Amino acid sequence: MQSMKNRRLAVVSVVGGALIAGSLVVATGAAVATAAKPSSCSQVTDDHWPGWVQGRPDGIDPHTTAATYMWHDGDGWHIRVTHHSTNRRTFSGQLLTSGEFAKVSAVHLEKSDQFQVSKDHHSITFLFKNYGKIDGVNFHTHCAPSIKFAFQSDGKTTPTNHIVIGKHGAHPQNNPFTVNRHPAATTTTSSSTTTSSTTTTTM
Repeated sequence: MQSMKNRRLAVVSVVGGALIAGSLVVATGAAVATAAKPSSCSQVTDDHWPGWVQGRPDGIDPHTTAATYMWHDGDGWHIRVTHHSTNRRTFSGQLLTSGEFAKVSAVHLEKSDQFQVSKDHHSITFLFKNYGKIDGVNFHTHCAPSIKFAFQSDGKTTPTNHIVIGKHGAHPQNNPFTVNRHPAATTTTSSSTTTSSTTTTTM
């Protein structure tokens, strides 16, 4: 009789252990599946952006011009800063998107220059200490409906006529400003909107 009880307890213990083990496997499997969940962004190439931001602006020359230049082309987005002097000037900027910044790289940076990409790839910040040469940053975007740009020169908001965009040399109406991806093809700020297709543009 005692032997029969021992057998039943053994069976119960084995079954109970199997159920507990099964629960742990399921819990572990769910955790792995959650961690391995793919990003909702399936875009693998650079996003399409409006025509007025396309093409390198003319006159990016440290001997004759002083400005913040930006444009988009087949190699993604590009930002360059320079001024016509060997005196030190600082240029800084903040870029934000609800999509992702990718393949971010520095251009001609010196030891005192800084740039950073956030861990979630939603922001880029930079601080360039420029002595008359050309500094900059290149990047691509994935699943970005828009990018918000803000630029400063020597700690002050950069005047809009010192921000040059695309091969036609457009200027934003305000700083900060937002560039929206196709099909909207617009530039938006908190106080005004410039639209290439539906409203009169001043750029």
